[in-house]
Amino acid sequence: MAVLFMSMSGEGRGHATRVRSLVEKLRDRHEIHLFAPGDAYQFLAAQYLNDPDVRLVEIPGLKFHYVRGKIHLLKSIVEGFRYKFSQLPPLVKSLKAEIEHYQPDLILTDFEPALPRAADLLKRPYLSLTHQHFLVSYDLSSLPLHLRFFARFTGLAVPLHYSTQKQTIVSSFFHAPFRPSWQDKAVSVGPMIRPEVREGAIRAGLLQPDSQPASNEEPFLLSYLRKQSRVDVISHLEKSSIPIKVYGLGAREPRGKITFHEVHPQRFVDDLLACHAVVSAAGNQLLGECMYLGKPVLALPETWHHEQLTNAHFLRNMKCGDFVTLERFRIQDLENFLPHIEEYRTQIYQTCLGRDGTEDTIQILEEHLQHSAPVKTTGSQVA
Repeated sequence: MAVLFMSMSGEGRGHATRVRSLVEKLRDRHEIHLFAPGDAYQFLAAQYLNDPDVRLVEIPGLKFHYVRGKIHLLKSIVEGFRYKFSQLPPLVKSLKAEIEHYQPDLILTDFEPALPRAADLLKRPYLSLTHQHFLVSYDLSSLPLHLRFFARFTGLAVPLHYSTQKQTIVSSFFHAPFRPSWQDKAVSVGPMIRPEVREGAIRAGLLQPDSQPASNEEPFLLSYLRKQSRVDVISHLEKSSIPIKVYGLGAREPRGKITFHEVHPQRFVDDLLACHAVVSAAGNQLLGECMYLGKPVLALPETWHHEQLTNAHFLRNMKCGDFVTLERFRIQDLENFLPHIEEYRTQIYQTCLGRDGTEDTIQILEEHLQHSAPVKTTGSQVA
């Protein structure tokens, strides 16, 4: 049994979901320690806070800064510098002590900067599992020019998180070739599907083409919106001709055909399995789960969230859904999407139904465990 350290970004739930897909496959054979900030910690605490077999530790982390429902880039950058100079140094010191005490056999991070720095101080190798590294490693020449520019610009922040990883694993719902300089340093895997989604899909028979879940409910759409989303999005969605279940904004009184639901992992998964299609923010994790289940998506990326805009463009290029920016969304965009749902579903069935990168990632991790016996470190060995 090996000792595994895993840390992750706390912004949103996608990072924690990727980690959870690994934990549930590895927990019976390895000792696992998780280091999670923000939303990631809240998501994982429901599963592991009192679990005797998985250790979960809350740490501080980076967050986007929002003003009136929109990402404020300048304030996000300022908050990033504040984190770097006030919170990061003591956190690195604390994680260095964790490594010295538990002597992990494998260190893995999902876009969290402190654990890699602690590993570097102790001259310990670590691996990276992210979606964000597509910004620097993928050939994005198929994207519009403005998104290629912003990918380059946003990609400048990626090596600031860390840059000395032994291997980079890029988890993504879309395919793109690696840039020449990354072909020997990175490997691409599919989206990491959490166990609830995987097991639910098997029970419902959703991984067979042309299958849809049996339900006594009339067809409905599932929507996940970030809590910072503008309120007037709801004023357009409530005019929908088909019922919509909205998660992410908390419980509220119904409006039109919209019902609002508190985020509950199992209920959300149940609705994801049963829904007709999805209207959602354009995070990689949810889009990956939708492709896995055969659920067409109308994506609503924020104008200044360039990673989500890139995801949305790939979704459209794959012909598995469409998108409109959150700020420009009107009910007509939804009504234009609805008649094409079966076309999108057919394309998903033919290209990416059931695609899950979890086993490929586990194989990579196990190979590193087999072929790299780490040197145990103590404080006296640190240069």
